[in-house]
Amino acid sequence: MPVDSAAYRNAISRFLTGVTIVTTVADEKPSGLTATAIASVTLEPPTLLACLNRHSTTCQAIVQAGRFTVNVLASDQTDIAKLFASREMDKFQQLAVLGHGIETGSFGTPHLRGALASIDCAVSATTDIGTHRIFFGEVQQVQCAEGSPLGYFRGAFVDRPGV
Repeated sequence: MPVDSAAYRNAISRFLTGVTIVTTVADEKPSGLTATAIASVTLEPPTLLACLNRHSTTCQAIVQAGRFTVNVLASDQTDIAKLFASREMDKFQQLAVLGHGIETGSFGTPHLRGALASIDCAVSATTDIGTHRIFFGEVQQVQCAEGSPLGYFRGAFVDRPGV
C-alpha cells in the first residue's frame, strides 16, 4: 500500500538537512532559490546532485546555462534562506537591501558573501522524477570558509543544529 504524501512529509521532516542557495546566470540575469535537496554523489569525479522543482525559473535557467553554484549557508543567513524561498521577483536586489552581497564566481554565477562554501558545477546529467529535475553537477571549483551551518528540521530553519 503506497504511503500518502502527508505521512512521507512528516517522516522526512525529521531528517536534518543543510540549507543552500542554488544560483546560476542565464541571458545575463542571475537566478537562485533555496534548496535542501543537495547531496554529494561521488569524489571521482567530484559530483553532487541538486534537486529542483521543474517549474522554477532557476531550474529553467540551469537547463539553459548548463552550470550552477551551490552556496552552503552559514547559521547567521536565515534571512537569505527565507528570501530565496519566497516568490520575491528580484531576490538579488533584495539581498542588497538586507545588507548582504554577492561576488561573481568563475562561471559568472553568484556566490553569496558569508556562505560556508560555494561549489561551482557543470551539469553532467539530468533526470526527471515527479515534479522535480535532478541535476548532476561535476564540481569545477570550490571556495570554503569557517563557521557553523544553517540547518532545516521539521519545517523550520535551525541555526544551531544539534544544540
